[in-house]
Amino acid sequence: MANGKLGIMSIMVLGILGAAVLTHAEPIKVSQVVYITRSKACGCSAQSVKTADAAIAQVFTGPRQALLKRIDYDTDRQAAVPFIGEFRLIQLPALLFLDGQGHLLWSAIGNVERTQVAQKLDQLGG
Repeated sequence: MANGKLGIMSIMVLGILGAAVLTHAEPIKVSQVVYITRSKACGCSAQSVKTADAAIAQVFTGPRQALLKRIDYDTDRQAAVPFIGEFRLIQLPALLFLDGQGHLLWSAIGNVERTQVAQKLDQLGG
């Protein structure tokens, strides 16, 4: 019976300590934004690339430019492939918001809209 009470008390203590750690955790913040585009897109994908390129140019100005890593799949495929594989991208353009450890915080695939990107960037401290 004593072992059972000890086990329950241990679980309770660990739960309290875990909650304390969570309340003092730093907010998740974007560290890098990777934008994979295509300079030689054709057909209907060319329009989505054109729209996304314009949105990126409008949002990532001033200090925000330092966050952005722009990769053109058509001219630098080797740089794009690791991101395409890791995040299982099946469509371009793609915008990836990453934290300091390279974990995905948010993404926009195919349709990259200026207002949505700006809003997410503000939310994630970029």
